Amino acid sequence: MKPRLLIYFTLGFPDDQFLVKLIRDMPDGLVDGLELGLPSADPRYDGPKIRLTHIAAKSRELERFDPVLRVCGERGIRVNILSYYSDFENNERNILSFLSRHSVHEIIVPDLLIDYADIADPFLKKLQSAGISYIPFFNAATPDRVIEKYMRSTNSWIYYGLQPSTGINMPLDIQSVVERATSLLRGRDIIFGFGIRNGQDAARIIEAGGHGIAIATALIDDINRHDADSVVHKIEEYRRAIDFVV
Repeated sequence: MKPRLLIYFTLGFPDDQFLVKLIRDMPDGLVDGLELGLPSADPRYDGPKIRLTHIAAKSRELERFDPVLRVCGERGIRVNILSYYSDFENNERNILSFLSRHSVHEIIVPDLLIDYADIADPFLKKLQSAGISYIPFFNAATPDRVIEKYMRSTNSWIYYGLQPSTGINMPLDIQSVVERATSLLRGRDIIFGFGIRNGQDAARIIEAGGHGIAIATALIDDINRHDADSVVHKIEEYRRAIDFVV
């Protein structure tokens, strides 16, 4: 099966017009999906560069992001939304309406199982009743019992962090991390992110049994410069790296 390549953008960064044009002009088939982050007041599990994108996005009014989601729909690009529960709980109705308006059926909530474990189960039931699939986020520090529980209560693909947060480059053995994750999460598609520094890292993930990668921090500087050509060029490099393995 062809490896999946997901790209993360913080909505509103560097501005809405740039994101609309970038997504509209992106070559067909370059990405398998976009992960769109709702600007957060407390993006605690993002690294320094992505935290700055949340600050730069300024306004968190969801209606301003409608053009970005519309162009994704026009291009037929699969979208999932990333929202911190610390923001979601105070804006639940508007976020659910936003997802419904743009036929988005997948959401990642990175702080849910860590900081809000006590309310995770009722929250997942609420998402399910709204027709939204919760994408579990795990990393090497996630207890096995938590992984096993949410393996049973979900049926989506899994987002697995190589590092504890984005933009962090602690020493690690990619093969060991991927092999352990695929052993624990047998039978599920696993997309790896958080700490993929280059095409070589990306290829190692696929070689070790990963089903895809998610790229974010590596694109931030080019996005901040409004350099769409460089953004696309880097994405193409990751695409070639993972496709070559197959």
